[in-house]
Amino acid sequence: MKPFCEVIVADVMPVIRAVITKELMDTYKFNQVETAHLLGVTQPAISQYRSKLRGQNVRLLLSNKKITALVKNLAKDIATGKMKPQKIHEELCVICKNIRKEKIICKLHGVDHCYICFGKCTC
Repeated sequence: MKPFCEVIVADVMPVIRAVITKELMDTYKFNQVETAHLLGVTQPAISQYRSKLRGQNVRLLLSNKKITALVKNLAKDIATGKMKPQKIHEELCVICKNIRKEKIICKLHGVDHCYICFGKCTC
């Protein structure tokens, strides 16, 4: 089993960025360069999110309405300028904590109920 942080970096963050990318580009009409600047990533990364080379587990994340709403609200706040770049990371942490609470991370880990998310975690 992968360590929790590895799952977040490899599986969760790319999915969140892919959803935010889709929202920024489709709903708010930002181009790839603008979206990359807003998210603090490169334009090629945005291209990979769009072509589903990164962030492929989108369905698992979007199957949860609470998580979907959190991610889409973050995209809206980014697009409208309510969310400053230095605060995006804080909101991403909130989303990740909710992903753990909703047991989505356990599905990505490939277990039903792991001690990392529901044991004596200090997060």
